[in-house]
Amino acid sequence: MAQTGNFKSPARMSSLGQGAAPASAGAVTGGKPREEGLKGVNFERRGFLHKVVGGVGAIVAVSTLYPVVKYIIPPAKKVKIVNELTVPASEVPDGKGKIFQFNEDKVIVVNSGGSLTAVSAVCTHLGCLVNWVDADKQYFCPCHGAKYQRNGEIISGPQPLPLKQYSARIEGDSIIISKA
Repeated sequence: MAQTGNFKSPARMSSLGQGAAPASAGAVTGGKPREEGLKGVNFERRGFLHKVVGGVGAIVAVSTLYPVVKYIIPPAKKVKIVNELTVPASEVPDGKGKIFQFNEDKVIVVNSGGSLTAVSAVCTHLGCLVNWVDADKQYFCPCHGAKYQRNGEIISGPQPLPLKQYSARIEGDSIIISKA
């Protein structure tokens, strides 16, 4: 016959004739009463271990999640806003174009026989960078075939707007790019 309930319960033990007295409510294992220990502090091993394991788990979680969060949320870029950008004139040879970072935009400067043109290098269709094709005397977007005139006006393609214009001038051995 199977027995039900707690086999070593104090009630069962007393009914079996081995009446072990139940432990007093204020005692800690080892027979030392709780009141004699640190007053006002409840030191139980299980509670202490729960706090230690929880603290270690929190440290592991934070040290794992911090790099993940820093990867997902990139740092804010701080762009120094200037009114003019000065670059060496030797960087843009005759018949060529070069892209420069100007504030938050990329600007392409084209030198055609000493005459400078500066427009935004970002295509107004999907934001690809345009290239200067000297043989055709036009800007070409490699993403969807958009074409622009030298001053940034639309020739053909899916782009909704012309390229933003900037002013460029030569002073000495430098090219100065500024907002138009």
